[in-house]
Amino acid sequence: MLKIQFKDKHRDPIWVVEKRYTIGSAPDNHLVIDDNSVSSLHARLITQDNKLFLKDNNSANGCFVNDQRVTQKQLLPGDEIRIGNVSLDILDPRESITQAALTDEQVAANAKWALVADSSWLAGQEFLIPSKPAIIGRGSQCDITLPGTHLSRQHAEITIKGKNLLVKDLASANGTYINDERVNEGLASPGDRLRFDVYSFRLIGPDNDPNRTRVRRPRKASLTPVERKTVEDTPKQWKTRPTSPGNRIEPEKSTGSKIIAGFSLLLGLTVIAMVLYIVLGAK
Repeated sequence: MLKIQFKDKHRDPIWVVEKRYTIGSAPDNHLVIDDNSVSSLHARLITQDNKLFLKDNNSANGCFVNDQRVTQKQLLPGDEIRIGNVSLDILDPRESITQAALTDEQVAANAKWALVADSSWLAGQEFLIPSKPAIIGRGSQCDITLPGTHLSRQHAEITIKGKNLLVKDLASANGTYINDERVNEGLASPGDRLRFDVYSFRLIGPDNDPNRTRVRRPRKASLTPVERKTVEDTPKQWKTRPTSPGNRIEPEKSTGSKIIAGFSLLLGLTVIAMVLYIVLGAK
């Protein structure tokens, strides 16, 4: 999963959790942009094979990725997209929770965890998990409060244990689930789905897929004239098989072989001449 953020940051970053995520000015879109340059259903964000694509929906003012108009384009962290006149950023995976770009060492030292809702009216909302044991429920005294009527006041307890999350059900009425399996107590890993009654969440952690999402690599520099000449002058190590008679190079025959071949040809011609003489003389 990736986040998108308005360029002017007038709104919080938004998780893209739906496989088909709509963007437009109409109120029934996942992301509503109230701007005259944005069509009612302007574009879609489509997730396929863990890749995110921006697809224009025949909008009047178009979709742009890094200032280039596109019909459909894969998005990568660091890209800037423009919907009509409104610009948004695709956040780097390492900013997915902390919002600040970190080095790999800092990510390991300051690893953070979060629950990202992927169901019902909570979809896309992020709930940070504190480092201490946290209670989830509808009660206002809980560390993470979810105002759901089917949720118990104190529904479950979650605790970070190394690279896993320990999940304990607190005798809730409607159950706690890890990847759709009901548990009283269990370990969840980054990327797993947690469900408390009907409210489901994707667990984001230090080893989650977003931290392994590929980013753009700098284009390799062209070879200098000296390097190019060195490569061209290096003997090739591979061997090829002849593909047609025109491509074949036959080994040169030795002098002895040429003499034997000439003698064989002369002998053959002599035999033919004698046979013709005998046949014609008999007539």
